[in-house]
Amino acid sequence: MGNKNDIPANDENLVEMHRKARKKKRNKLIITLVIVIAVVLIAVIAAIIVLRNKVADSVSSSEDEVQSAEVTTGSISTTVSGSGTLSDEDVESIDVPSSLEIVDFYVEEGDAVSEGDLIATVTNASLLTAMSDAQETLDTLDEELEDAAGDEVSSTISASVSGRVKYIAVSSGDDVATVMYDSGALMLLSLDGYMAVDVETDSLTVNDSVTVTDSDGTEYSGTVESASDGTATVLITDNGPEYGDTVTVSTSGGAEVGSGELYIHSQMAITGYAGTVSAINVSENASVSSGTTLITLTDTETSANYDTILKEREDAEDELNTLIRIYKEGGICATASGTISSLSETASGSSGTSSASDTSASQTTATTDTSSTTDSSASTGSSADSSSGSASSSGSTTVAEISLDENMIIEISVDESDILSVSEGQEAAVTIDSIGEDSYSGTVTAISTSATSSSGVTTYSAEVTIEKTEEMLSGMSASVTINIEGVDDALLIPVDALHQTSSTAYVYTEYDESTGEFSGMVEVTTGLSNSSYVEITDGLSEGDTVYYTESSEESSDFSMDMGGRSMDSMDSQGGMSGGDMGGGNASGDRGGMPGEN
Repeated sequence: MGNKNDIPANDENLVEMHRKARKKKRNKLIITLVIVIAVVLIAVIAAIIVLRNKVADSVSSSEDEVQSAEVTTGSISTTVSGSGTLSDEDVESIDVPSSLEIVDFYVEEGDAVSEGDLIATVTNASLLTAMSDAQETLDTLDEELEDAAGDEVSSTISASVSGRVKYIAVSSGDDVATVMYDSGALMLLSLDGYMAVDVETDSLTVNDSVTVTDSDGTEYSGTVESASDGTATVLITDNGPEYGDTVTVSTSGGAEVGSGELYIHSQMAITGYAGTVSAINVSENASVSSGTTLITLTDTETSANYDTILKEREDAEDELNTLIRIYKEGGICATASGTISSLSETASGSSGTSSASDTSASQTTATTDTSSTTDSSASTGSSADSSSGSASSSGSTTVAEISLDENMIIEISVDESDILSVSEGQEAAVTIDSIGEDSYSGTVTAISTSATSSSGVTTYSAEVTIEKTEEMLSGMSASVTINIEGVDDALLIPVDALHQTSSTAYVYTEYDESTGEFSGMVEVTTGLSNSSYVEITDGLSEGDTVYYTESSEESSDFSMDMGGRSMDSMDSQGGMSGGDMGGGNASGDRGGMPGEN
């Protein structure tokens, strides 16, 4: 029998065939896998190439194109912009004694009135009582005036102690109160015989002997009174040296150690409060004793108390005349023609429809007073400083306020970087949103030096005045553009063409297209600038060409602080007001550039 492990030859061939078939199939699979991987790699590489080309195209398209500009002549100006609301400038308030009881009002806010028109009526009882009280006050003040008339100021001013006159502030004919206000004293006396000077030095010690030389070269022997913390006080005689003179101090060896201003070591101020100087009885450097007459006065008949009472009486007279006027006119009448801008709280609660005959007042009609309201005895008006309905310190109440309809004001906020460029008298253009696009001519009439800070931003306020028209109402929104400065026939280049460092400003006058490099750098001096153009005052001539790019980075690097103006103003709401880049700025008009008309 044969070996069972023996495989027939035909079976061996079959096995080999199977083996080769598996190998061929495996090779085919590997080839397919390689092809797939290759296709994927090719696709990825193609995608990368396409993406890179797109990025390159994007970068290429975002690169700023090189620009060239010719230096031209034109006009340039800078402005500060802001916004605010209209308010009446000329307002006259009608004040009456607070003891009056108002019955009814005949006007409402916004009504037009003429001088003499009836504003309100009051009760007859309160009016008569107020007139009686006013007359009683006058009688009392007359008695006080009579008592104060004998309180005369002394006609002389004398020394109360002995000393030496070192300074005289008054002259013959001077008003004593005025000199006291300006100088704080009429004279200065030295009481202990010494003048003093402080010098900054560490080389002197107490009791050192020194030499003090005045501005005329006169030398005085001095002694160091004190020396500490680098300052020495030196004393010299008060007989001769001039008060306030600048002197130098030297050591006994002749070395100068410092200088300073002479002052009185022990000082007494001679004062007064009333009268006129008729004579000065002493001279500077004179020695005086206690009781010596220093100054002789005239016009000492009235005292300060007398003047105070007299002023109170004048106020009482005005109040009585106001009450009499109300009595004669049948009520409180307008003191000027205009528009009622505000009424007191009492007025706001009144219907304003009642007639005078419906009230308890004794007068049923109002007569128009044609006399001039400039007569203080007939005027019930005063300045519009008090708020409506509030009682003033004189016992009066503001019943109504009348706008004279002459001017209106707009208050705008100005950034701290711009405020020093704004000044009174500058012209301004005003547009009022609710009226239309018409521009009204205005003038800067006031600038506040009081700052307001919010979120790290400091602003100041400026007031612009315009002439009032019928369409203008208080509270309307307005935009203001203040013309700061302008130059005609200026050499101008685009703002983007200027480069600036901390120490210089420059432009490029050449560009190589083949290399993409700028050259021909020229230093320039600049003047005014705005958001578009900058004035060149030195370094370039008309017709020169400058090269630049308009990249945002280039623009942001340019600070526009080149001896010109960079004025980003804040509007009255704290936001940036209109102009370039959405900000309120000292943007300006470029003016007429050649070739652009």
